[in-house]
Amino acid sequence: MDYFPSEDELARWYSVLGNPVRLRIIRLLGEKGPLPFKELRRELGLGVGTIYYHLDVMSGLVVQDEKKRYLLSEKGMMLFSALKDGTLSLIAREPTPLEKALRFFLFSPLFKMACEKPAVGIPLALAILVMGGLGSAKAGLMPIFMFYARTTKAAPLSLFLHYLAQWGLVYLACELLCLVFYKRKGAELDLLIAVSLANLPLAIFPHIYPFLSYEAALTLLTVLQAWAILLVCSAISVGKGIRLDRALPVGLVLLFINVILLAFLGLLTF
Repeated sequence: MDYFPSEDELARWYSVLGNPVRLRIIRLLGEKGPLPFKELRRELGLGVGTIYYHLDVMSGLVVQDEKKRYLLSEKGMMLFSALKDGTLSLIAREPTPLEKALRFFLFSPLFKMACEKPAVGIPLALAILVMGGLGSAKAGLMPIFMFYARTTKAAPLSLFLHYLAQWGLVYLACELLCLVFYKRKGAELDLLIAVSLANLPLAIFPHIYPFLSYEAALTLLTVLQAWAILLVCSAISVGKGIRLDRALPVGLVLLFINVILLAFLGLLTF
């Protein structure tokens, strides 16, 4: 007896495979059978995080066997057969203007480019970190995880090094949370680059701070911190290949850690 997908299944198929990379994965696994991740990556020529992201979106269509090879599930094979015999034809959907704006706001194209081209991404990430560290040293701002506290006691070099150390802690926290929440290993360099780039809003703040009133500085810092947390979630999505909606809990945990640290240090006010 032939299987006919429901309207909901068809809608999901069109949504999932509206992306050419995912369509290519379906065809690769349908034609070649089970593939280990390394071979799948070689065939696609994409970064680790990018491939993991698409595989995550394709859950239910792509599964793993006991040897950790990727293969099509029963529904995935039905979809491949429908594509092969022309029963189902898919056209890659162009993102809407709102989707494009959201990707730009979350730095997704920048993260993707930087992760796929480390020769560009690493210097860019270092430049942003150095910019933030120098700004903190000059403005007399002590970085506290993803926030700042005003200080007149710390030396500029101490503030600079403290800034770099705090973002190192943010990266390590992201790496640990990805392991705990998603059991996702690998792509450490991709995540390090993307998280460093996500620091940009907070790296800019110390350079603007001297020109603002206290109220304006506090408001701007709150907005930039919220943006930076969203950017870290986007960095995890690109760097580790986790859907953005699944990466959001990491941002909430980071915010919670920041509040706890500020409360412990008695620095809840800027």
